[in-house]
Amino acid sequence: MARDGDVGPKMMADAPMTAFQFAIVLLCCVINVADGADIVAMAYAAPLLTKEWGIRPELLGIVFSAAPVGMGVGAFFIAPLADRFGRRLIVLSAVAGVGAAMLLTGISTSVPMLAAMRLLTGIGLGTLLASLTVTVVEYTNQRWGNFFIAVLHIGFAVGVSLMGLIAAALSEPYGWRAFFLFGSAMNAAILVIGLFFLPESVEFLTESQPRRALERINRIFARIGRTPLDALPPRSVKVKNNLGILSLLDPQLRRPTLLLWAASIGYAVVGYYHLNWTPHVLADAGVSTNLAISSGFFTGTGAIAGNLAMGVLSGRADPVRLTAWFFAGSALALAAFGMSAPNIVGMFACATLISFFTLGGFSGLMIVSSRQYPALVRSTGVGGVVGFGRLGAVIGPVLGGLLIGAGVETWGSYLVFAAFAAIPFAMLLLLGAGNRENATAADAAE
Repeated sequence: MARDGDVGPKMMADAPMTAFQFAIVLLCCVINVADGADIVAMAYAAPLLTKEWGIRPELLGIVFSAAPVGMGVGAFFIAPLADRFGRRLIVLSAVAGVGAAMLLTGISTSVPMLAAMRLLTGIGLGTLLASLTVTVVEYTNQRWGNFFIAVLHIGFAVGVSLMGLIAAALSEPYGWRAFFLFGSAMNAAILVIGLFFLPESVEFLTESQPRRALERINRIFARIGRTPLDALPPRSVKVKNNLGILSLLDPQLRRPTLLLWAASIGYAVVGYYHLNWTPHVLADAGVSTNLAISSGFFTGTGAIAGNLAMGVLSGRADPVRLTAWFFAGSALALAAFGMSAPNIVGMFACATLISFFTLGGFSGLMIVSSRQYPALVRSTGVGGVVGFGRLGAVIGPVLGGLLIGAGVETWGSYLVFAAFAAIPFAMLLLLGAGNRENATAADAAE
């Protein structure tokens, strides 16, 4: 039997990873692949919906914004439940909900129904975005943790890229509904796998210590190949997890929390404008509908490279400062996209760079935020960053629709969004400065 001192919140962080832990990370990445496909499906359906239903840009912007609103609801109110009821239950319930919502989107017959189903899809996706990040953190060690958080979000980018190819293949023979039916089928398959394979977080069981916690931990340890425990260790951190989002405004957490929330808002304005409106902007610039839809392959590939770069570099450099400079790159790429219009090659190249820096920067935000909070408020903390960012995710698509509907030139619109990309750049520089001051003060006190 293992000694009590051998376990606790650092048990996964300090020990070498096993094949079973790598498999858990892989499953989380597969779930995020489906999430990426689900969130971007409406962007690829938009040109076809505009032709079939004659939807005005202003109404299409509302449909685009429904999923981000739902993501805010899921991140704020559903993801924190994982701090009380466990990661497994919340993750699997969210996968099931997204699958059902995608199916109903595929059979929608009106704009209000589309918006409602995208809202429900967003609730599940917001829950998963926070809960999957926490699951990866708690099943990886200190050496590989940041890298695998970035790999997790590569899964999202892979889904965006995959749906771009699938949409291009399905659009002519089957129409836009096939995009959502395909997404529903992916989620159903993942749910079946997760029911048999995804375990509860050992760190959650150790810190919350629900009924039969020791038995459940030892079953997981048997699958991992570790020595079973003879008793539960003492909780390493005592926190109140019944205050929800308010627990993040504790004096020790308030400043970094507010800075991360502001950074997330700025990211989401840019990221969701780029995600939803890029195919439409390219089509307006003279690109064929199919080629505009398939732009998702290029932007998805850029996002994959950005996430991978963040994962590799964050193990060698300060993640806070690195993430700040990624958003500086995003601002420059947005400005360059607007200035390059209507040059198609330049626009595709800049769109790829926007994805590289913006999605890589988002992985950086998740790395920073997931390390900020103790286990029993970790889902709440990451969910708060994700959820607060949904304000920006609502603003981005709606603002994009208003600018396009008002006839604003492409260069002008993209300068507006470049300014929004400067917000996370500034917030993260402030966060890094504060962290260095706190570290200096702590060293002086010792």
